[in-house]
Amino acid sequence: MSLNWFKKNSVVEDERIVNLKNKLYKEVYVLIMVICSISVIIKSFMQPEAESVWLEMLIIVGGSLYFGIRSVGLGIYSDEVEVHDQRSKISFSKRTAIWGLIIGVILALYFGIRSAVLYGNGNSATEIKYFLSVFIFSLIIYIPLFVGVNIVTHYGANKMSQKMSKDDDLDA
Repeated sequence: MSLNWFKKNSVVEDERIVNLKNKLYKEVYVLIMVICSISVIIKSFMQPEAESVWLEMLIIVGGSLYFGIRSVGLGIYSDEVEVHDQRSKISFSKRTAIWGLIIGVILALYFGIRSAVLYGNGNSATEIKYFLSVFIFSLIIYIPLFVGVNIVTHYGANKMSQKMSKDDDLDA
């Protein structure tokens, strides 16, 4: 007796039901990511040690990596980029760079506020000094890092997805 966990059924399914189920899966994924993100933020202020957020970070990073790798492997990523570039005034590449900038600023704000709250000792001048020094230093590090990583990842994923999509077309 063999278990056919990965075998596709040849049963025809109603496309409307499949699309609704996919929409529901997407909503559950977003909900889990939001809950884990909120948990990370709250725990980082309440429990300064990093060990308290490892599970949430594993869920966030693991889920995102799985989604990204699967969409590239199926050739969906390049199709999504192509459709986006046809419909939008801002190219997907620029949007990716802008998101890297936004992520860098949000992280710098987060680290600045966290440092001021945890290490400011209730003194306004010390809190402002900690906030500004950590915020500016974080901007210098995280904006180039996230813009660069996002752009390199986008171009690599797009090329690989185009190749996978092209290989898939040849198989058909």
